[in-house]
Amino acid sequence: MSREAFHLLLERYLQNRCTDEEKEIIEKWYGMLDKHDMEDVDSTQVNALEQKLWDRIHESAIVAEGEVPVRQLKSHNRPSRALVASVAAIVAGFVIITAYIFFTGDSKKPEFLAAAVADDINSIANNTLQPMLVNLEDGSTVILQPKSLLKYPKHFSKTIREVTLKGEGFFEISKNPSRPFLVYNSNVITRVVGTSFIVKTNEIANETEVTVKTGKVIVSPNSGSLSFKIDEILKSAKGVVLTPNQKTVYSASENTFATTLVDKPLPIAKNSKQPSKENYSFNDSRVADVLNQLQKSYGVEFVVEDKELYNYTFTGDLSEQNLFSQLDFLCESIQATYQVKETKIIIKEKK
Repeated sequence: MSREAFHLLLERYLQNRCTDEEKEIIEKWYGMLDKHDMEDVDSTQVNALEQKLWDRIHESAIVAEGEVPVRQLKSHNRPSRALVASVAAIVAGFVIITAYIFFTGDSKKPEFLAAAVADDINSIANNTLQPMLVNLEDGSTVILQPKSLLKYPKHFSKTIREVTLKGEGFFEISKNPSRPFLVYNSNVITRVVGTSFIVKTNEIANETEVTVKTGKVIVSPNSGSLSFKIDEILKSAKGVVLTPNQKTVYSASENTFATTLVDKPLPIAKNSKQPSKENYSFNDSRVADVLNQLQKSYGVEFVVEDKELYNYTFTGDLSEQNLFSQLDFLCESIQATYQVKETKIIIKEKK
């Protein structure tokens, strides 16, 4: 076991996510420590105690491969509350104080990179000049752009699907609510259940852009420490929630998200393959009805500041135009203007 995997297992123990076999291993590890080692541990002693435990694990592995000679815990002696508290404090200390030693950067890495051996990981680099299609075992696909790198386990876990991306990739994720899909890069973690989206990194500017085509994603900063918990990503409201035709750019240097509409919004696809085709031909229709249809088609929220504009009527065919051209035509006919503000479009009377 690598030192990194050692710390990952300790963190899982703290989170009560270990299997029975893993719990038994950790109890054996602590059986290697003398009783006085566990008493009155403070933050200044955590590193020394961690080193002592690691050295004893390493020595035992050398003495007998696959079998760790430790003092067995007596089944009739339950650990005292003080001992349990000490173990928790020590494990927490490992997480907080020594995390930086075992990770080369500030980014959180998915479990499969920390715990798996190299043979269990697929690493796909697109060194060509053309986009490359990558098929994942769960039915998801990734179109990997040139000069991009994708890493993922040969077999996803039963509870979560994780990959790492360097560069740019267009993801189409097979829907499975019980197994969320997480895309890691150096700046952000993008969480989805079933959707299609693009992740693109600008390494020079230290920025990552996420654009949603279908479905919904949550984008969170990859602040990365061993105290990171998957459950927090899945439940937290700290991240930016994106829906179709929305994008966000995360600046790692500023630790900020800039969220807005995509440059060329498309009608929301009824499936992940083709955009919807709508009839945008209107004859003496109320502006309110025109905007309602556009909002439904594109998933974009319109805010009309001057409510009397709702009662204006519009006649024309907008079918062969993109959203912003449609709005140009509409607003010109009713003497109004519009502007994009974050993910909304504001419409008001022309002054």
